[in-house]
Amino acid sequence: MKLSSRELLLAWVTAAVVLIGMTFWMGRAKVEGWGRAQEEARQQRRQFRRLEKIVNARGEWERQLDEIQETLSRHPMGKDVTAELLKTLEQTATRHGLTLKKREPQPERSVGDLYEVSIICTWESDLNGLVRFLYEIHTKGVILDIRQLSVAPIQGESGRLKGGFTVDCAYTRFAEDS
Repeated sequence: MKLSSRELLLAWVTAAVVLIGMTFWMGRAKVEGWGRAQEEARQQRRQFRRLEKIVNARGEWERQLDEIQETLSRHPMGKDVTAELLKTLEQTATRHGLTLKKREPQPERSVGDLYEVSIICTWESDLNGLVRFLYEIHTKGVILDIRQLSVAPIQGESGRLKGGFTVDCAYTRFAEDS
């Protein structure tokens, strides 16, 4: 069987079209995969740069941590500091005319070298006393921190407020020398 030049040309064109079509069909998945790999590589480079900045800032973070740790009160291991913390809280409240109705210390928690006691309180005061109390607590930095605060007016007493708050008291501990 002899093919004419026209049939031979059509056979070659058909084979070329099929070959090109199969190349695109099979190569499309590879091209899409390559595009996804490129995007993932870009994201990983961005993530690497962010992490590198964090690692490079380590000295600054350590300096800030040292400053904060210096402001924390230090207590011997095993000493119950709850009474002292309650006394400090009561004195601060009294100084600003805030009456603490109830104080419930929670068990001590340890997070590495840091120790923390939460104290749940209910209170009564006027707005001025509350603001001054909260300001003084805020100026103590990491030593005392109000985590939750609720405020409501006292019915029948104009200008008086009541509510509750949770204060977190932070400190460090040291081993006593024998």
